[in-house]
Amino acid sequence: MRKHRSTVIRILDSLAIIVFIASFSPLVIPENESAPYMFGIPYTMWMGLFVSILYVVLAYAVSTLNKENKNAD
Repeated sequence: MRKHRSTVIRILDSLAIIVFIASFSPLVIPENESAPYMFGIPYTMWMGLFVSILYVVLAYAVSTLNKENKNAD
């Protein structure tokens, strides 16, 4: 069980690194472009919000996997 948990944590850590790298790429921050707009808000702001939510979900997943039995509620 411990080995399986560490494998999942490594996968989640890898996903966080990939999201970190992608957040500074043209995928999130397009060069000289503010379109498309959604509800009057530029694309970059929507993608920034999406990346932030993704980090929160990844952090929550890692924290629940790292709980030890003595600290679990």
